Amino acid sequence: MHKIKVVGGIVFLLSIILALLSNFIATQNRINSNSLSFINEQKAFTQEISKSIFYIYRNGERGAETLDETIKKYLENAELNESEFTQNKLITTLWNIFYADVQKFRIQQKVSTGYNSVITAKLVNRIYHNNVLLVNEFDNLIEQKRAEYRNEIDIYKKIEYLLFIVLILLLIYLFTQVREIISFIQKFSKTSKKIIENSTIQGLKPIKEIEQEELKEATRNYNHLVEKINSSINYSTQSMEQTTKSLEKVAQNIEDFMELLSTMQEDESEALFEKEDAVIDSLESLMRLRKKLKNLQTDLDNLT
Repeated sequence: MHKIKVVGGIVFLLSIILALLSNFIATQNRINSNSLSFINEQKAFTQEISKSIFYIYRNGERGAETLDETIKKYLENAELNESEFTQNKLITTLWNIFYADVQKFRIQQKVSTGYNSVITAKLVNRIYHNNVLLVNEFDNLIEQKRAEYRNEIDIYKKIEYLLFIVLILLLIYLFTQVREIISFIQKFSKTSKKIIENSTIQGLKPIKEIEQEELKEATRNYNHLVEKINSSINYSTQSMEQTTKSLEKVAQNIEDFMELLSTMQEDESEALFEKEDAVIDSLESLMRLRKKLKNLQTDLDNLT
């Protein structure tokens, strides 16, 4: 029983650990998903900025509001998730270069010179080129984060699978142990119910010993009780058989004595008749006693 308690405690502890580990993995999934969503948003914003600049370059100031709104969203996101790019300084550097060119382009749109178209064309080409570099670096960062996440989660997954296998093995062990206990209780309950309902111990048999130490002692005590009951009944039966035979022999001797008395009737006297009456009473008492012993022996036979 002590082993079952220990194993039960381990099963409970493993269940808690598995629940916490599953919750941790789910949390990491959510964090990684949010991180990848943020990087993809920032990448989309840079692409949108580049498109807006190209549109403004082709169509004038009509796309300026969209450009300002996109830049604002990028900067707000970057401020809220500043830690995402701390390990990748190249993105920060490329963004600063890209953003500086964007600002130059916005200023250049407000200046009108003879070389304005040439300078603007160069800025647009440089912005497009830097945007390609920035998008590629965003993609590299996404792949890097996915790889790091897979490696990290694989470790936790392996631990989770290992703990789950151990939990299954412990549950199987508990099931086998509890099944033996239930089997013992069912046998004992069935035997007790049969004795109470039928008022007989017929078919009372020892129970096979169980490996568990506590149940082994209980089984041993039960089998010892069964052995004592069977031996007591056998001894009582043998004793009654011997007593019945002895009574039969005494009754036979009394009958022989009665025949002897009948041959002595020629010299009968009052004293002889009194002795004969006493002998007859004794014979009747012996016959009644023998009958009771016979009935008792029959009851014992029916009991077993």
